[in-house]
Amino acid sequence: MRKEYTLSQRFALIGLDGQSASHSSVAKRAAVRGIAAAVILERFLYQEEENNGQDREPEGRIRQELAAALAKIKHLNQKKAKELEKEVVRQLEEDGVLEEVPDLLGCDMTYVTSGIHLTMYRSDEKIWLSLVEQVKGEILEDGPVTLECVCLLWLLRESGCIHEIFSVREQERVQERMTALSAADRFYDFLWKQEFHKDMELAIRSFLKGKRKLFRNPYLAGINLLFPFLDRRQSIFIDFVILGTDVKQRRQAVENYLSEQGHYVEEVRRGNETLIRINNMYYRIWPKTVVVGRVPVQGASLTPVYQ
Repeated sequence: MRKEYTLSQRFALIGLDGQSASHSSVAKRAAVRGIAAAVILERFLYQEEENNGQDREPEGRIRQELAAALAKIKHLNQKKAKELEKEVVRQLEEDGVLEEVPDLLGCDMTYVTSGIHLTMYRSDEKIWLSLVEQVKGEILEDGPVTLECVCLLWLLRESGCIHEIFSVREQERVQERMTALSAADRFYDFLWKQEFHKDMELAIRSFLKGKRKLFRNPYLAGINLLFPFLDRRQSIFIDFVILGTDVKQRRQAVENYLSEQGHYVEEVRRGNETLIRINNMYYRIWPKTVVVGRVPVQGASLTPVYQ
């Protein structure tokens, strides 16, 4: 296993985790655009090392080239995006830190009955946690912040991943830190102002209009979003008979089913509630009845828990 990963590989391990491997989506397109941006930033970081920081002024040649290259990310075409995704995935799969597994969405009642086979990417748990803890530790604590950390943080923000990693209070701290860093370093200020989340803004509007009425995400209720938000994880409904069972037995039935489908599942206490950690993401679970063709179907709802 490699001990060092490039910026694009580190971002891919976070950005692609939990995303569909077999189908396109707004979330995966945002993640792939992030990988493309990371590749561009890698070239800048290499030039930065070669020049010892001498060409980081806003008027510098490298900065102008970087701005022009990043501007093209919004218009990354489907063919190039797919090629980039395949290449990065190949590298990480060969290294044993990324794998293709059954998609959690495939456990939803609708997809189970359709017979459609779905797959998703799953990053190695230890590597994923290590990457997340590294960036959180650096940006949330007082002290110097490396250029690589700021680049990764920007990629996470623009790709909608930041809400999976930082709590609302931590997001306020991130904004505070980046405001101070931007005031002290003109390149940090330049990068933090760049955007490629146009598609995600449309997704936010769609979400907030209530088009997903079946599974509303309580994360959005009453929260002033500091960063672009993208609902990267799908809520699912698992149907099973709950008569004669208690809450613990129902929860256990869901956990057993998900484990049988190839997912890593464990219960995690957070404050006064018990969440279910599925692969690298947390979910809330509660009994629910869905009416299908006037027939009530009993089961359990799983909704992503963002920080």
